[in-house]
Amino acid sequence: MSVRTCIILGCLTAALGLSLRLAVPVRPVDDAYRAIVRDVLAQRRALVEQGLR
Repeated sequence: MSVRTCIILGCLTAALGLSLRLAVPVRPVDDAYRAIVRDVLAQRRALVEQGLR
């Protein structure tokens, strides 16, 4: 594959990604998801602390 083809494919991929990002709505993270992430992180911290003792 030539350099020119790679550059064209890269530009097309970037344009497609940008257009999808602008076209598809992104929902903000809700409180339930944040609570789950907080719980998982707390469990991991507890496991790490137990391993260090």
